[in-house]
Amino acid sequence: MPPVSEIVDVIVEPRYDTQTILAAGALTLTFFQVPVGQGQSAFAAAGVNKNLSDTNMDLPGQLPAGYNFRITGFRVQPAFTLTPADARQWSVGAWFTFTIGSKPFLRVPLDTIPAGMGPFGYGGATVDALGRAMAHGVPHLNNAYGVGRKPFTLFQTQNFNVQIQWTALSPVTSVVPTQVAPGLPIRVFMDGYLTRSLQ
Repeated sequence: MPPVSEIVDVIVEPRYDTQTILAAGALTLTFFQVPVGQGQSAFAAAGVNKNLSDTNMDLPGQLPAGYNFRITGFRVQPAFTLTPADARQWSVGAWFTFTIGSKPFLRVPLDTIPAGMGPFGYGGATVDALGRAMAHGVPHLNNAYGVGRKPFTLFQTQNFNVQIQWTALSPVTSVVPTQVAPGLPIRVFMDGYLTRSLQ
């Protein structure tokens, strides 16, 4: 049996965070910088801090001491309230950057990172017969931007972030109930394995 110091809990659970593309638009959204209990929830009225509906980060931009994370892939999920009009434009001209420390480890067009769940398509007068205006990848949990053949490892207290940037402003008007201002909440998921020292 290995020494107790080498025994770890392994938790198959993504790290995730939420930011909102406001109706006013923005050129950059930065994820994983505001932990639970701080900031403003994307899904609640003014004055409600981020909670587990928004993020499962305990610290801004890093994992706590004793925790490491093996990243196997990424997903980007627009809120299920996505309208056909916003579906056509929210990701246009955007790119996705994953950075550890000061070094980018992944830079790709945002449209290459599927949701893995959520909006896929529906028919109707405002979309084509296949509902493609709503598509952001087939909604299957295994549909992710996979890096499993060469996974990234986030070590305890190591700074990291994800940024989504646009070439031009991309304002949206999709809303979710009770949120502070019109806008489309976007969740970024880092899929993988969290390890922590055995308690």
